[in-house]
Amino acid sequence: MADIQKQFEEFHDAIKLKRFKENEELREKRDIITKKIKKGVKTKFEEMEKDVPSLEFIDQGSYAVDLGIIPEDKDYDIDEGVIFDLYKEDYTDSVELKMIIRDILENHTNTPPKIKNPCVTITYSLDDEPAYHVDLPVYIKSKYDNNLYLAWGKEFSNQDNKHWDLADPEGLNDHIRNSFKDDAKKQFKRVVRYMKKWKDICFNSSGNSRPPSIGLTIAAVDLFSYKQSYNYLSGKFKDDDLGALKDLVSKLKNKFILKWDPDLEKSFYTIEYNLPVQPYSNVFSKMSNNQMDSFYQKLNELENALTEAESKSDPHEACKVLSPKYFGDKFPIPESKEARYQQVALSSAPSSNSAKGD
Repeated sequence: MADIQKQFEEFHDAIKLKRFKENEELREKRDIITKKIKKGVKTKFEEMEKDVPSLEFIDQGSYAVDLGIIPEDKDYDIDEGVIFDLYKEDYTDSVELKMIIRDILENHTNTPPKIKNPCVTITYSLDDEPAYHVDLPVYIKSKYDNNLYLAWGKEFSNQDNKHWDLADPEGLNDHIRNSFKDDAKKQFKRVVRYMKKWKDICFNSSGNSRPPSIGLTIAAVDLFSYKQSYNYLSGKFKDDDLGALKDLVSKLKNKFILKWDPDLEKSFYTIEYNLPVQPYSNVFSKMSNNQMDSFYQKLNELENALTEAESKSDPHEACKVLSPKYFGDKFPIPESKEARYQQVALSSAPSSNSAKGD
């Protein structure tokens, strides 16, 4: 079996996004937006002659849990939750506070802010192409419990599509952050990033055809197992990312069930995976039966490719199975054994001058 741990780790270093606190540009954009929201909320509520609510902000998404990758389309996604110290019982229209934030940030960038169902999105552009977008989910409290509620809905949605949804963003962060320790945690992060890059490479970015990153992440929290292999040369165990990734893919694939669709008169492989915190919703619910079936088939292809790579004796051949088809061109392919042997032979061959006498 070829040892390609070095290539996996080089691949990881190439796709890993720096932690939020280490990424000055992203941190700066977040801080500018949060300061502008605080100032704007104060001004708006004073204009309405209402008490100015206090605000809290919470890092969310891959930055908060240090699982970010460099996106294939270079459109970086930052999630920053905005928590109003207000009560949902006083705000029956869940979009009202989102509209306030939208108005505050109206001229913040060249692209107008957009109110989406789960958040307000601010887009930064570079050369007329999206370079960053900041998603701002809005939360509120309740007079009757200690939960947070997410503002759901768009500006012109009908009333049935505007509501406050139970949410626990900090609980979700903690669930992911605290799942593993030490070397197991390091390998877990690497494997999640491999899965995210595979998703970027192998799925169409439009619509809901891609499995959501949060779905891959919480599944990995449940299904990941730390893997090592024994190195007979060093007499030590070393991390085995190929084995850990293959194991995760196999376990995730086994979570699918075959479901009959009476309308299409066809069976599909489908999956349900619930959030481990409020509102305990299915993270794959936006995917159609056909999209989930495609997800299953692609997992099956990846599992077969990992098995084939594992069976190769030459690291060059093993890596060729995976790159670029499944992980893109950032996954390195070392020289073949033949090429290495030829180099050794050439370097050790006597020169024509050395054969001549003085």
